Amino acid sequence: MSTIKDGVYALELPFEQGSMTDTGDGRWISILQPGSLGPDAHKVKVVYNKDKGAYTLQFEKSELYITFEGKPMINNKLTPGDKPRYFQIKPHQYEEDKYIIIVAEDKKFHIGLAMERIFPPWVAMNDFPEKQAWLFRKV
Repeated sequence: MSTIKDGVYALELPFEQGSMTDTGDGRWISILQPGSLGPDAHKVKVVYNKDKGAYTLQFEKSELYITFEGKPMINNKLTPGDKPRYFQIKPHQYEEDKYIIIVAEDKKFHIGLAMERIFPPWVAMNDFPEKQAWLFRKV
């Protein structure tokens, strides 16, 4: 059963720290303030696939999917691309009204910030016990 309804969302860090954004340069997905690269670069179509039991995440403006190269592994960065990948979205254990984004191919990995401490931060997968909370804000 899906927990998030299909629609267009901003996938945001708590406390308005920024949202997943397609920077348009073909590189890794970054966390930026909504609207910093125009009004639509942060808008993500979230669609549940019943057969896969998971969601695809696709940037509305570029029509590129949130994907990654290779197999799931620690600090594997998310990129915009043509090949859809699937993610499960589950309620966060501690953060009310926030969710965990889990890599459906290998459920021990979830989505958070990359290990590199740069600005703007990149989005990557990890298997840390602390799971990143994401706010799915309808746009």
